[in-house]
Amino acid sequence: MTDNGARELKLFELESGPLIHVEVNMEELPLFLFKSRDRVEESLEARNTILTADGQRLQQYVKVTGGRELGLPGPADRDVYVAMMRHVHQQGGMPADGRVTFTIYGLLRLMGKSPKAGKNQERVRESLHRIATTDIYAENAFYNLEGEVFESQRFSPWRVTFRRVRHRGNSAERHVLKFDEVLVRSYNANYLKSLDSDFYFSLRNSLAKTLYGLVDVRRKGTLRWTVEIQQLRQLIPLPDIYYQPSKIKERLDAAHRELTRRGFLTRVDFEERRDGVHLVHYGISARFVRERTAAVSDLSPRDLAVVESLIEVGMWPEAARQLVRDHGPDHCLTYLDALPYQQGIENPAAWVRRYAENNWPVPLPGLHGADANSSRPRVPGPEPSRDLIERQVRARLDAGEFDKTIQDFENLPYDDYKTFVGASHPIADAFGNRFYLSLDGDLYLYVGGTEEHNRFHIHTLQRVGDD
Repeated sequence: MTDNGARELKLFELESGPLIHVEVNMEELPLFLFKSRDRVEESLEARNTILTADGQRLQQYVKVTGGRELGLPGPADRDVYVAMMRHVHQQGGMPADGRVTFTIYGLLRLMGKSPKAGKNQERVRESLHRIATTDIYAENAFYNLEGEVFESQRFSPWRVTFRRVRHRGNSAERHVLKFDEVLVRSYNANYLKSLDSDFYFSLRNSLAKTLYGLVDVRRKGTLRWTVEIQQLRQLIPLPDIYYQPSKIKERLDAAHRELTRRGFLTRVDFEERRDGVHLVHYGISARFVRERTAAVSDLSPRDLAVVESLIEVGMWPEAARQLVRDHGPDHCLTYLDALPYQQGIENPAAWVRRYAENNWPVPLPGLHGADANSSRPRVPGPEPSRDLIERQVRARLDAGEFDKTIQDFENLPYDDYKTFVGASHPIADAFGNRFYLSLDGDLYLYVGGTEEHNRFHIHTLQRVGDD
């Protein structure tokens, strides 16, 4: 049984009866060819028969047609598609209008490729165009979760606009991708599955990547999937020259070996029945599924988006998840937002983790004027006198509110401490207070703004061992 209550009718009946979000229909469509070079196919087709929940037979047909100029998408284009879906996930999900801004640089980083290589940038640009010019016709094969019906749809996955804008005298990427409304509706109806994009991009064999996504969605929450080998050939998809079962098995061998070695598959069995039907039985690792289910089960969509951002700067996935669990997404975002403005950081992930775990103060550029107050709300009415503010600050100091921050400043490693001295930007502590640190070690609290007249002295630091 599938998630929508329909059952696939095979050419047989069985005797015995990670992590970003991707749209399920797109994972099940034969959209990406298994190879990039020497592509001669102009279109791909797949047919299937399902038995609906009310007992009706439904004939399904899918045809994917490549654009006249760029042709059908291949494995490199699938990588770009997965990177784009990871980018959407990091941004908090699919926007209501389907419009997503992105950079080629950012997509390449998500794929683990060098953003500085001109060839890589051009290939990503071409992949985005190729997917945009691909036509998909799904007859009774695109499931509408809202209406709980199979629909016939013709669409292209997205439209893309490339543009550069001027920012502070410099040219910067500001590209826009617009998802088709069919995908936007399905995504926002939560017709999604999890896909471990780290695992996906770590696979070396392009067919292994395709099989991972296909088997993971077709297993429907179980630890096994059985498919007729000719149907599998259509879904991958392989060209007609691989019609013989022995040739299909030979072509899939390297992908099967990698997925088994990497712990996703526990077994791959081929069976030939007396009626001549060839089957492929896949066994999926319970440990593989359990680890990824446990990793996300206690995290909200916002938590997961921050986890993805931590992974993007180089943090190991489990370390990123644990950091968000322990300290919350907003706390982690404080340090992620400040990261681009730090100097001489050789290991960004280690810096973020160390500062977040210790709740250390950190410069927060962009906080100027009246909007850069401490976390305490301002009380409407006349501006308080400086004497009054000084008494309030002294009361907060005597109450121990700044003890943790003062201790942090006094015990910070010197290489970290010196970056704060005379900083042009406010320094924030874990509680949202803003500070200024002078060359003489005098620590000031900002109240009412971040100009010099908004500074109120609270302590002269006692650094031990500094020159």
